[in-house]
Amino acid sequence: MLNEKLRKELEKKHYKIFNHSGVQICEWTKRSLRGEGFCYKEKFYGIDCHRCMQFSPSVVFCNLRCLFCWSPNELFRNKIPEEIDKPGEIVEKLIEQRKKLLSGFGGSISDKKKLKEALEPNHFAISLSGEPTLYPKLIELIDYLTNKGRTVFLVTNGTRPDVLSLLKPKKNFQLYISLNAPNEEKFLEICRPIGENAWNKFNESLEIMHSFKGRRILRLTLIKGLNNSSEDIKGYLKLIEKGNPDFVEVKAFMSLGYSKKRLGDEKMPDFEEIKKFALEISKKSNYKFEDRSENSRIVLLKNKDSKVVNKFE
Repeated sequence: MLNEKLRKELEKKHYKIFNHSGVQICEWTKRSLRGEGFCYKEKFYGIDCHRCMQFSPSVVFCNLRCLFCWSPNELFRNKIPEEIDKPGEIVEKLIEQRKKLLSGFGGSISDKKKLKEALEPNHFAISLSGEPTLYPKLIELIDYLTNKGRTVFLVTNGTRPDVLSLLKPKKNFQLYISLNAPNEEKFLEICRPIGENAWNKFNESLEIMHSFKGRRILRLTLIKGLNNSSEDIKGYLKLIEKGNPDFVEVKAFMSLGYSKKRLGDEKMPDFEEIKKFALEISKKSNYKFEDRSENSRIVLLKNKDSKVVNKFE
């Protein structure tokens, strides 16, 4: 389902591919196995970093061409093929592929118990690359994982409200919507949608998020000089109010992979800039400062009215 050029590009970045799906070992998972710390998701939400499987059922299929994306999205396709794999087949195949990616760690990791645990992921981040809501069986995929007791984070660009409207709240599921622009003009510049009405659909997704009864997060990715001015805060506040999430993550654009070519290191805010921006949002909204991770350049804000506990129980 992937042309040879695209497959080779992804394999150079240490992806394992199964038809239209893919998996990769996160740098933080590697660090955790080496005893060098863990990611902000473990710090904020209590997931096991070394047992986190970052994957996508639509690894090269996306309806946006975001400037900050670390994938080679210029080569991506807009729609997933009609012939698709079943959720269980995707998960079990990619778990095996992930084991192969981890096999090289055996000689360099002293904590063999932790490595053994890592081979059996208990947390699944449906993100990595591409837009997961383009996979027609996404709801079944989430059900397959959550019914087995795994925690699941779905990270979506919010342009498929028709899919998000079908989501059911579960105690081990968390919905992320990426909020990367304060208004339509900057959305078109930064996210570069393929097709029409993407901004309207995004706003419709925020309305769905507002009424969703499960755990909800909006994640802002800030790019220096593009979407992090004091004027931009006004737009973000309106969109945050519309989505009314439990948490807001304010995160720096990280100059990695192909985003480095599009934007460069100079567009990457430092932690103090992120913290300042997050505190400005907090002052003008119903969100309080909750936590931070300097290594990841991210600040967590929490809705003062939310009853959701930070960490999964």
